[in-house]
Amino acid sequence: MVEPNRVGEFPFRKADPEKRKTNFSEVQQPYSEQEVMKEAERCLLCGTPVCIDACPVLLDVRGMNEAAARGDFKTSYERIRETNPLLGVTARCCPQLQGLCEDACVLKWSGQPIAIGLIQRYIADWERKHRQPPPSIAQDTGKKVSVIGTGPAGLAASDLLRRYGHEVTIFESSNMAGGTAWYGVPDYHLPKEVLIDEIEKVKLMGVDIRTNITIGKDIPLSQLLEENDAILITTGSRDTVNLDVPGSNLKGVISGYEFLETVFSGGLENYLRKPKYELGNDILVIGGGDTSLDCARTALRLTKGKSNVTVLCLHPKTELHVDPIMLQEADEEGVKFEFLVQAKSFQGDRKGHVTHAIINNVQIVAPDDSGKKRPVVIPNKEFEMKCSTLLIAIGRGPNSFLQKKAGINTGRLNAIAIADDFKTSMKGVFAAGDVTSGETLVVKAMEKGREAAQRVHEYLMNLESNHVSFYERYYTDMSYDKMLKGQEELSAPPD
Repeated sequence: MVEPNRVGEFPFRKADPEKRKTNFSEVQQPYSEQEVMKEAERCLLCGTPVCIDACPVLLDVRGMNEAAARGDFKTSYERIRETNPLLGVTARCCPQLQGLCEDACVLKWSGQPIAIGLIQRYIADWERKHRQPPPSIAQDTGKKVSVIGTGPAGLAASDLLRRYGHEVTIFESSNMAGGTAWYGVPDYHLPKEVLIDEIEKVKLMGVDIRTNITIGKDIPLSQLLEENDAILITTGSRDTVNLDVPGSNLKGVISGYEFLETVFSGGLENYLRKPKYELGNDILVIGGGDTSLDCARTALRLTKGKSNVTVLCLHPKTELHVDPIMLQEADEEGVKFEFLVQAKSFQGDRKGHVTHAIINNVQIVAPDDSGKKRPVVIPNKEFEMKCSTLLIAIGRGPNSFLQKKAGINTGRLNAIAIADDFKTSMKGVFAAGDVTSGETLVVKAMEKGREAAQRVHEYLMNLESNHVSFYERYYTDMSYDKMLKGQEELSAPPD
């Protein structure tokens, strides 16, 4: 048993690193029913639940824990499904200890926070075995909405729009719904059957999901707008940042995002039957975010844990934009790290395949006039590393295809420009999620998708002067006393 991440009675269990690095089975191990109930009992049921405030989709953590502690998993599920259609996904993908629910838990200051993610995961998995009816849906409005993109933002938005009684169709350019959650999150972190199941539940609510259709190519946006009362664009992040150094065009130098998509988009089993990449023994990954860790750990598993995998990071370990739990797991599996380094050039053999990387050591100097720290190369400190494959994951911007094609106004990095009400420059067209901002967390994309869906609903029903606050709707109107007495009214969202 590896050292736990938690120090409480029920530590965060993980599969053995020597075994798990050879396969794609789930790393994090679930709680038992008894463990869930006992962990939920620790919840103080705060009158002002800051954990809910910290959750982008306002998950009813307090209500979930109160019911779970009693073993009433049906009620626990109903309370958290009210605002989150991707319970199993977010339970696994959210970095709960990084500015989200567990980080806000008041018990953090006296020991350890409630294991909210693991409780949520248990409840989501419980529902997969004990099917519950879908949330209530309002009477049909006769309004038609098309959502473009089936990532977390699009799925969350479609769920809420359907609950309001609108006819909802989602268009997806790929052959499988889910967006980044499908092709960008490895199976050891998010088993795809969990995502597929939650997508199917959105479809059972009456949302029509159409795949292999690219809006702007197969169907013009103008035509789609003629056929609908409103459009919501949630096409996510797709435009990768390229590394402009000598040798970056050599064979074996691959976009990390393309690598993950190739491995996972058609299903992992299909890829393993007919792999595309010969990764070799010395794999380098350039990047300092979660995607770089995903690339490194995926490459390690594809080589059955036998390759040398090293992540090259521009910043020090303390300044990486990664989930510390994922960083620890990578370290346990044998992934190596070089911090404060920068690629200078790549060298190849006579066949044009990369063989070595020339690396500079850098130091981070004081902030410049813009307030940003910047790396500076340390003279005469370069070194060479063998490299059979190089995966580059240094950032990804908004998917710019549709806004360029349709002439929608854009902002920085070709992100769709939106007003506070999520409206674009095109009448009747709204946008939300990563396509308006760049890469973010799954749950934060869902937050923006839901907020945009609320604005679309108000636009369709002429309610724009009476904007509904989700916080007021779910947690002020549904009082603490009602929660304890089980008297919440989990009905369709208000008109």
